[in-house]
Amino acid sequence: MEKQVCDQCENQCSIDELKCGKGRKHFGLEPDEGGKGHPMPEGPLGLLMQCGHVLHHGGASGEGLLRALSAEEQTELERLLGLLLEDWKTRMPGKGHGQPGK
Repeated sequence: MEKQVCDQCENQCSIDELKCGKGRKHFGLEPDEGGKGHPMPEGPLGLLMQCGHVLHHGGASGEGLLRALSAEEQTELERLLGLLLEDWKTRMPGKGHGQPGK
């Protein structure tokens, strides 16, 4: 018999070993809370988390992702994100993974 896999995300987990909330909710192993499984903070941190979620799970990639921002705004965003990343690396060494070096 062929192994059954979940089709709710790109992970394609075995139905017997579901790792994401989407799969667990789809197969009735976790209550569906209308997308509110993880409370999102308000303000800039919540927006940053939402952007990261879209980038990670939404299949977004390539040119044009920042087209809503002017060249100056993109430069400023890169500067600000760099400041945050460096601070977080200093305060939380070893917590990040897959971080590109400068």
